[in-house]
Amino acid sequence: MVTTFHYLEAPRRLRAFVRAHETSLVVLAVLVGATGGLVVTAMSMAVEGLHVALFNLEWGDRLSSQYRIDPLRALLVPSLGGLLLGLAFLWLSRFRPAREIDPIEANALHGGRMSFRGSVIVALQTIWSSGVGASVGLEAGYTQLASGIAASLGRAFHLRRADQRIMVGCGARIVVRRRRRPGRRRARP
Repeated sequence: MVTTFHYLEAPRRLRAFVRAHETSLVVLAVLVGATGGLVVTAMSMAVEGLHVALFNLEWGDRLSSQYRIDPLRALLVPSLGGLLLGLAFLWLSRFRPAREIDPIEANALHGGRMSFRGSVIVALQTIWSSGVGASVGLEAGYTQLASGIAASLGRAFHLRRADQRIMVGCGARIVVRRRRRPGRRRARP
């Protein structure tokens, strides 16, 4: 009987090498970090592209820093965008009735296992809602997608439960760290 998997699988020798050498987890973590950086860049550019197209901004301008936005766009874009997002939720609930698992829940309850497809869905919802001006941040989408990629990478290498949880944690951590501007100090608690 042949078992088929619905995900990518690393070659057997490479999987064995990764499982046998703890230091190879560092290499996987670096790969997760680089991928997380690409996720942040791609999602930020997608949102900026939506702002340019929907709010008639110049590339590089931030929606939140605008003194004036066309009143019709300010009313219609978030309203119609929210309506489209709601309709997408209804359509999607037919195929995926359960809610998606976030990285913290995946690590706490599921041993680091999470759906890559679900992570992509959450990231796209985040991009759309932020792109139409209805969201205040992209961090949830960044974290979800980077952690989903990390979970898929761990699954491809058949990592042990503890190692899988480390990979998902790396995916979540890499994108949560906020970039500080030069000369700006972090507020002390």
